[in-house]
Amino acid sequence: MALLLRFVLLCGVADFARSLSITTPEQMIEKAKGETAYLPCKFTLSPEDQGPLDIEWLLSPADNQKVDQVIILYSGDKIYDNYYEDLKGRVHFTSNDLKSGDASINVTNLQLSDIGTYQCKVKKAPGVANKKIQLTVLVKPSGTRCYIDGSEEIGNDFKLKCEPKEGSLPLRYEWQKLSDSQKLPTSWLAGKMCLLQRAVHPLP
Repeated sequence: MALLLRFVLLCGVADFARSLSITTPEQMIEKAKGETAYLPCKFTLSPEDQGPLDIEWLLSPADNQKVDQVIILYSGDKIYDNYYEDLKGRVHFTSNDLKSGDASINVTNLQLSDIGTYQCKVKKAPGVANKKIQLTVLVKPSGTRCYIDGSEEIGNDFKLKCEPKEGSLPLRYEWQKLSDSQKLPTSWLAGKMCLLQRAVHPLP
């Protein structure tokens, strides 16, 4: 009886191992704003997976206040890509034959609102599998504004501040005195502002 039970359990494990699986590992992808992000999702089926093929991509936005959004769906041999207004017209399956095992997508013209966790779900009864991909959109600093905070009178301390209108963190600034090309010590914060504090003293 014990041998029979062990045989049944081993068969069950073997059958489970042959079920639908996504071969693409979970990963993190970084792309610049305006570029196209390729989000891979390759899968394999088992002989037991005989049901209709359903593929669903969901987005969990970086803003935790928003619920998961379906961004593209394949069901009943049809593609539905009008679920999420922010990605309308910018998300597409890369393969013309999804049944071949490639559920990858492209997200074009990346925006900061596209940052988040993308999940690929593949279903073909009784098989079900899913994988997550973390997408980060990087933005170059632009529209930097610099100004003086404090009095410029001799003997007083003042701060030179710079902050960009947009830019991905972390940002690093370097200050330079143009008259003699001397690099100055800087102190920069883990935000979008750089501070340089200097004291102005009278000449001897």
